Amino acid sequence: MLQNIRDNIQGVAAKIIIGLMIVPFALYGIDFLFSGSTETPVAVVNGEKVSQYELDQALAMQKRQLLAMMGDNIDPGLLDDAVLRRPALDSLIRQKVLLQAAEEAGIAVPDRVLNQTIMQMPQFQEGGRFSTERFRQILAAQGFTPQLFRSLLRTDLLIDQLNQGVAGSTFITDFQESAAIRLGDQKRSFYYLTVDTKRFAEQATPSTEAIEAYYQQNQSRFKSPEAVRLAYLELKIEDFYKPVAEEDIRAAYQQEIDSAKQLTERRAAHILLEGSDKEARQKLEAARERILAGENFADVAKELSDDFGSAEQGGDLGFSAGDTFPEAFEEALAELEVSEVSEPVETDAGLHLVKLLEVREPEVASFESRRAELERQLQERAAKPRLVSEVEALRDLVFNADGLEEPAKTLELEVQESDWLTADQNDGLLAHSAVKAAAFSAELREQGYNSEVFEVSPSHYVVLHPLAYRPPEVQPLAEVRDAIVATLKEQEGRERADQVARELMAALRAGQSAEELAKKTEGVDWQVAVRSSRQDSSISESVRRKVFQMARPQEGGNVAMTRDAGGNSVVIQLTNVYDGERSLVAENRRRELLAGAQRVQANQSYNAYFASLMRRAEVKYN
Repeated sequence: MLQNIRDNIQGVAAKIIIGLMIVPFALYGIDFLFSGSTETPVAVVNGEKVSQYELDQALAMQKRQLLAMMGDNIDPGLLDDAVLRRPALDSLIRQKVLLQAAEEAGIAVPDRVLNQTIMQMPQFQEGGRFSTERFRQILAAQGFTPQLFRSLLRTDLLIDQLNQGVAGSTFITDFQESAAIRLGDQKRSFYYLTVDTKRFAEQATPSTEAIEAYYQQNQSRFKSPEAVRLAYLELKIEDFYKPVAEEDIRAAYQQEIDSAKQLTERRAAHILLEGSDKEARQKLEAARERILAGENFADVAKELSDDFGSAEQGGDLGFSAGDTFPEAFEEALAELEVSEVSEPVETDAGLHLVKLLEVREPEVASFESRRAELERQLQERAAKPRLVSEVEALRDLVFNADGLEEPAKTLELEVQESDWLTADQNDGLLAHSAVKAAAFSAELREQGYNSEVFEVSPSHYVVLHPLAYRPPEVQPLAEVRDAIVATLKEQEGRERADQVARELMAALRAGQSAEELAKKTEGVDWQVAVRSSRQDSSISESVRRKVFQMARPQEGGNVAMTRDAGGNSVVIQLTNVYDGERSLVAENRRRELLAGAQRVQANQSYNAYFASLMRRAEVKYN
């Protein structure tokens, strides 16, 4: 669940769908989560109901995951509730079973731990510190309320604690420990001969008959992409820019200066005592006297403050622009000089001693450095209403028009024509996916319609009209001959290399040495590895993987063949296997091997535990 919290979800389709997913909140509100319901549950797990609302939330989260992964290119069919319902429901049932087991085991997540976890999540931090505003903005963008997010996070933490509890109870036996060292620190000695596929490919000379046969059998590979020529109209906000008076630019700059002054930030620290009774006030006043007498504010905060989130930081709350903390707190902070400590301040949270740590005033760039941008902003602001008006007029005009000439004439626009655009292009006019889809729309082409007016960006709109279409065609053999020759040479080189490799394997099994074979065989290189480990980076990964999959060698060695990352055939002759020995393994390596074995055992134990929970669970689907 936590992986779904992102700063933004991009794309019009995503925003529409997220908007639809937020509808249940508008209809029912968060209180629905905590109120009773007479609805028939979608499932019952060990007597505990799974509500339709819970299933709706699970479906919404699955859709968020799909949108995050695929964006605007997502197939709408993947978002169909009928497709997602059963996987979402099964996930909820598994979650219920685990939560019930956690409750039975007495596992709980106190609010203090929950709050601390949230405050430490980097996506909710600014400048390395938790930001309440950022927290709310990100949750709102994802369709979460703080209450729902806390509920989902608590569930994650409960299940994680259960997992850790099971994993922490596992252990490995002496036999498993010995096996981990024996296998994990195992070394192997071997010869390997590399047959140069590229060399054989260069020597290959495909016949004319083979080239023509390949061309005939694979014509679908040699089709040109479909192509279109388009007429189009564009509306860009720059087309409506007008000169801006110098005094207006200077006035805009002055507004920036005035706004910057309002963004002065103060870094606060506090000591909080929950409650506002006489005893708490006296305790806080005594703390202030200690600080005024010379004690370090941070040390007193660590000792006394009830705000667990800031106490460990010496009471440091970070910066505020005047709207982060409660009003009384902000007023007291604004009256302080740097390093000054306030009298006790009362808020709904309790009583505070407030200290001003630092004042940060924003830097304002010079007028000359800001002039061009301010002029552009003023031009854009003035042009935006005209652009919107022209876009609406364009939509009305192109809807029933036979082409683009009349709308262009009415709006005094120029009809532009593209060169041939192919379906494998994703730049220029075809950079926007919706525009590209319309450009190659069969309906638009066959009916001779204008497309809709597309919003390429908030300041750029385009409408298309098809002019010509060129369907995919099989390219002449002469145009693709070189590509076919290269493919056939590569195939022949690989086949020849494999044939040589098989001959080498037979010779090695017959007792010939790798060195002798390499010397007398064209295109073959040989190397020897002595006591090579699984982590030996000097040996290619594919060779290492194959070597450690091979059975222990009999007399004369064990022989196998693989292919390296460059496509070369590699013949391996495994000669010796040396099992890891406890007495020879360095202590840090031993700990690493045992930790790996422990992780495997813990994972197996948890999977077995979960499987037993599911076998015992009484689940009823409605």
